[in-house]
Amino acid sequence: MDGFTYNGIHCETYSVYYTPDPGQRWFESPEFEIYSTDVSWRHGGYYFGNKAKIRTITVPCYFEEITEATREKIRRWLGRDTYGELIFDDRPFVKYFVRPANNIPGQIYNDCGKYSGVFTIVFQAEDPFGYLMRKSNSGSEDDHAEDYCGIIDASLMPAEPTPTSRNFMVYNPGTEKVGMTIRLSGSTDNPIRFLNTINRTSCDFSSLPSNDLLLRIDGDTGYCMVGIGTLADNGSAYHDRGIVRLEPCTTETGVSFTYVNASGTAHIIRLNNLPVRSEMIGARVMFDSVSTLTGTIQTVNTVQNRITIITSGSGSIPASGTCKIQKVNNIQILEQNNNGNWVTPTTLSLSALEVDYRPRLL
Repeated sequence: MDGFTYNGIHCETYSVYYTPDPGQRWFESPEFEIYSTDVSWRHGGYYFGNKAKIRTITVPCYFEEITEATREKIRRWLGRDTYGELIFDDRPFVKYFVRPANNIPGQIYNDCGKYSGVFTIVFQAEDPFGYLMRKSNSGSEDDHAEDYCGIIDASLMPAEPTPTSRNFMVYNPGTEKVGMTIRLSGSTDNPIRFLNTINRTSCDFSSLPSNDLLLRIDGDTGYCMVGIGTLADNGSAYHDRGIVRLEPCTTETGVSFTYVNASGTAHIIRLNNLPVRSEMIGARVMFDSVSTLTGTIQTVNTVQNRITIITSGSGSIPASGTCKIQKVNNIQILEQNNNGNWVTPTTLSLSALEVDYRPRLL
């Protein structure tokens, strides 16, 4: 089905029909700008980073035999002061935040008070990314979201952290790094740190509010607030520095393996049809012959020889079979001791802990 919804209104509500060019269907990716500089004292230069530019989404359309009243509704729907979500029928799992960036005259034909025409809408997205509308599949979706990103079934998602968690995993199914929002309350005698061991990004709190007030740091903006709703106040005094950034995650399925042997608490596993890469360190290994809810889940600690992984975890491992290799973000909560070292918390007591994020796509 070809169509789109802008600002909560589907195009066919006003007898507007979307006619995408099959060769350009997915998708007009935003352009990137690279920041680098040439230097005179060495070969080449230095790279400082990159950014995605403002995104332009071109939507060719037509309408047939509409009234003047409907034409006016289309003008208002696509007016220059409007702004909202853009969702395409054939990719309903992702939304873009856009505004119309052109007038919509096109080629209009008037036949006895009925109008037909061909025109093109140009949407502009100052935020160039699309945002996933769910973090996992419930098993009933048939919109092929997994073809575009790392989205997986809800049964394979890592468990949500609880107030007693000091190590937990977060699965980001998007294609881009995103900030992690943290909500917590409790008490501590020392500064605390949330550390992503995969990319070493961290968020430090110098202290926590008294009276069990909720502290929230927004992963998108970095704003820190104390309290909820209309009673929320600036919480920057508690936030020392940093935001945890979540890496994009993927799940490799149907990976053939052979269990080699155990060395103490470590397990040596050979992968038969998937090259071993350093990026696998920290990944979860889930065996297809064992329930992911009650069975063995191993964590990759070391990789070697491009065919072997060394894992740790409880439970028995099948001698051979297939498994899933799931890249995740590993989050640790640490406490700074009197020597300035970050260690396992001893004085931290949390009454609430939640994390959230907005997966996004190119």
